[in-house]
Amino acid sequence: MVLALVVFAVTDPRNTAAPAGRLAPVFIGLTVAALIAVIAPLTQACFNPARDFGPRVFAAFAGWGPIALPGRAAGAGTFTVYLFSPIVGALLGGGFYRHLVQPALPAPAEEGDPES
Repeated sequence: MVLALVVFAVTDPRNTAAPAGRLAPVFIGLTVAALIAVIAPLTQACFNPARDFGPRVFAAFAGWGPIALPGRAAGAGTFTVYLFSPIVGALLGGGFYRHLVQPALPAPAEEGDPES
């Protein structure tokens, strides 16, 4: 959720507090680094479900068993933490920005507006 919120915030042209120039990727990268530092000890910092889940499925079929898909209910924890949580978090972060933060920003300038 935090990563999606930061991406929306630093790339929105209406956000006057966003970093100037081409610094948005720097702030997005710093956010990813901070989130990995905090979340990695708990969930191995899975931010990309396709990148994380694909190798786990392959390892499960290769015979690695419960190491590939950890969890009490035959992988239910894996599906929740590594597959559904990043997707739900991104949707929540985008929705939070779109419906709570963006309406508070100034209206975009119209094309041909002398003040823009």
